[in-house]
Amino acid sequence: MKRTPNYLKHILQWGVLLAIAATVVGAKLSDKPVDVEAYCPFGGLQAFGTYLVNNSLACSMSMLQIMMGLVLAAGVILFSKLFCGYLCPVGTVGEWMSRIGRKLRIQCDVPAGGIFDRLLRAVKYVLLFTILYNTLSTSELFCKKLDPYYAVATGFKGEIVLWMSVTSLVLLLAGGFFVRMFWCRYICPLGAASNIFKFTPLFLLAAVAAWVLGHFGVEGSWVWVLAATCAASYLVEACKLRSCAFPLLTLRRDEHDCNHCGACEKKCPYNIPIQNYAKVKHVDCTLCGQCISSCSKEALTVGGSRSLRWVPGLLAVALFGLALWLGGRLELPTIDEKWGDYEQVEDLRIYEMEGLQTIKCFGSSKAFSAKMQGVPGVYGVRTYVKRHAVQISYSPSQTDTVRIQQAIFTPTQRKYKSPGEDTPMLDVLKLGVEGLHDRMDMIYFGMALQRIEGIFGFTSEFDCPVAVTLYVDPAAGLTREQLAEAIDAPELVIPVKDGEKVIPMHSELRSFATAGQVSREEFAQTMFGEIEKLSGRFIANLEKWGDEEQFPQAVYEMPFPGIEKLPIKQSFPYFKSFLSCTDGILSVEFVLRDFVPVMRLHYVREMWSDERLWSEVFQAEKWTLRMADGTFKEADARIRFTDEGKTVE
Repeated sequence: MKRTPNYLKHILQWGVLLAIAATVVGAKLSDKPVDVEAYCPFGGLQAFGTYLVNNSLACSMSMLQIMMGLVLAAGVILFSKLFCGYLCPVGTVGEWMSRIGRKLRIQCDVPAGGIFDRLLRAVKYVLLFTILYNTLSTSELFCKKLDPYYAVATGFKGEIVLWMSVTSLVLLLAGGFFVRMFWCRYICPLGAASNIFKFTPLFLLAAVAAWVLGHFGVEGSWVWVLAATCAASYLVEACKLRSCAFPLLTLRRDEHDCNHCGACEKKCPYNIPIQNYAKVKHVDCTLCGQCISSCSKEALTVGGSRSLRWVPGLLAVALFGLALWLGGRLELPTIDEKWGDYEQVEDLRIYEMEGLQTIKCFGSSKAFSAKMQGVPGVYGVRTYVKRHAVQISYSPSQTDTVRIQQAIFTPTQRKYKSPGEDTPMLDVLKLGVEGLHDRMDMIYFGMALQRIEGIFGFTSEFDCPVAVTLYVDPAAGLTREQLAEAIDAPELVIPVKDGEKVIPMHSELRSFATAGQVSREEFAQTMFGEIEKLSGRFIANLEKWGDEEQFPQAVYEMPFPGIEKLPIKQSFPYFKSFLSCTDGILSVEFVLRDFVPVMRLHYVREMWSDERLWSEVFQAEKWTLRMADGTFKEADARIRFTDEGKTVE
């Protein structure tokens, strides 16, 4: 009697592939980026390992990934490698290639348990160690460089290394074509990780060892634990080829009904000699049910009951759903840092803020932490990138929440345009605006105001609510209602290269008052204060060439009205760094002439001419930058200068 094929497995495999294809195609059509690794359990295991080792979570990693990885680990320990058998797109393609190879009768026979089979199993553990070592060292997913699924799903445009990705794809396709389940048995790092979970006592021993060594502060202990675990797991797999203690759910063979025909072994994707086992705990078994479909004697069951045949597939779906649910409700901090004598501080409290647009990645979280370390009374920071939130540990006896808010806030000056001669006087409006917490809030707030006709610029200072001063054209006749319509809008839509970007806004206009008038000269001088701060002296160069008697100096002047534009203003510190790395350039300063900012470059006269300054400095395609750690880095020029200057003194 022939059993019914495992339709659930085929439905799930096809469903996953179609869902991936639909997601990628939909993203292409809508010009929206898609994270093709969002549901990757292997990426989740790497992310969780990174968090344990570095106490931080890079923004390329997500809680959804982590829950996928942790649920997979629990599923492997309790049940089997259900993800591999039912949901993994790479495993599905490898299985299809193996079927094609068998039908064409060109496959090499590598018997399960043979000498070559046992030796080749070492490869995936070497790859697992390499990937985890690089990921945990850099806090970025190293597997993206070589994952065949990631390369294909992104059209080879992701964070790949081309030769690695092509090699992986060839091993997946050609390997499976000639050797049954070549990728899954010998190459797949997730398969190696899953096998470690199958060797449950060994996995628990490694976890305890890592905790003990970490508790006693053994530096770099995770590397040795990882290497020992990979090596030991390979030895256990090569010697035993079976799981230890678990799983709870296994394939069972009734010895009385079995006629030892070998059909189950032929049908098994991994060529497991099922007829030799009473309880199949082989390390490769995924409970895919292919062997049950081949048994004419109904000698094979799942967990000893024929009615449980469909349970593994249903469990795979249930575990995937559980991971989705947990990933949407739980969140690990991107960074969790403490400093100073926080352990000795009594009554340490937590202040939480949400909606900080600055907190958008691992790098911005580290920058925020560095800023908070300079605030007296603050002893720690946690950041949550997903909801742009921070938790700040502080001592109420040394500071308070208002001072913390002030430390986070960035005072802003923004000039949109210069008033003409026909506008000798400007109206001044004083606003109180709630919800402006950090630098990004002020940037988006400035974008919203820029769309209102008649506003020349604004300044902001910390207060509760934030004090905003607007400089407006008297002829515009701006009202509170007009301003509230822009400031209180729930979102800001801004054009980007690939379409539009929607920014959630949290600002709210609380107060509005007129405060007299200022002249256009006073307005220009007020706005120039922000530009003046961009001036700087280059200490290293001054130490070499600062003696004016020995090295006569000159000043190169260039009108630079573009410096008032926000993108150029933000890029100018990089240009200053480039200047500081250029021999003979001593300092840069700004002055205001006829309402126009003028850049003055002080240099050693005998080392430069106007022509060389313009061609080699202001028209340079590459900038050499001095990094914070003292190293140097070459980068593309960020500013294009169009108005040539000249030496004036």
